[in-house]
Amino acid sequence: MVRLVCAWLMAVMLAASVGRPARADSPIAVVAAEAVWGDIARQVGGADVAVSSILTNPATDPHAFEASPMDGRRLGMARIVIANGGGYDGWIDRLMEGGGSADRPVVLTVAALVGWRDGDNAHFWYDLSMVRVVATAFAADCGAIRPDRRAALQARLQRFLDTLVPLQQRIAQLRERYHGVPVAASEPIFGLMTRQIGLTMHDTDFQRAVMNGTDPGPAEVAGFEQDLAARRVRVLILNEQTTGPATERLDRLARGTGIAVLRVGESLPPGTRYQDWIGGVLDRLEQAFAQGSARGPA
Repeated sequence: MVRLVCAWLMAVMLAASVGRPARADSPIAVVAAEAVWGDIARQVGGADVAVSSILTNPATDPHAFEASPMDGRRLGMARIVIANGGGYDGWIDRLMEGGGSADRPVVLTVAALVGWRDGDNAHFWYDLSMVRVVATAFAADCGAIRPDRRAALQARLQRFLDTLVPLQQRIAQLRERYHGVPVAASEPIFGLMTRQIGLTMHDTDFQRAVMNGTDPGPAEVAGFEQDLAARRVRVLILNEQTTGPATERLDRLARGTGIAVLRVGESLPPGTRYQDWIGGVLDRLEQAFAQGSARGPA
């Protein structure tokens, strides 16, 4: 059934590509699998691109998402497709399989650009160095399609990169203040950022099980709960887009012992720039540290 659906969606994409605008000065049609990459593409591309994103609802679990025929049509109209890769959005890989070489879009896969390997964290937007790589590659791909707009694209790229400098400075300040501070997380979505700050992450086996779609074993669950009960960590990080009895129990245990809880997402909130989103998360992380400090040492 899955193969039949994918084949049908691919047919829709190929049919749609027939109507793709042929004007050389038309904005480049860009489809991003995730809103975060769509926003970055929009900032870098400006008026030279027309960007649409598929995953735009923060309430949607990205790992449970199923593509629709409309998604296939949008991909068929694209000149550039941006996919996260790393097993995060495998549905887009299936949609892109089997197409002919004619009018096939340029596929920019973030995982390939940043050297992702099986088992690595695929939440790349929480690492500013990876975001720089993606933005630079996107500008180059757009410039290859519209050579006459390369200068404008490079100028917008530089402006975007400049806006990341204050965020990098914030991360450096947090690292100076909190390097080595122990934290725990139910999932590894924020792991790339905690690594940049230099936080010491506990209960990684629990996170790895969740990342691989399996239930953590009794030993992992017990170890996590003991860390919370004994206040061996300063902050508990939870995914705000996935809730359930297990995570709610961790939340209650943490709050009951005075451990600050930070909820972070893996989808860009609608109407929010990437830089503002990340800046807001860093603000809340610092507030969580201050809250935990006010209640005594972890």
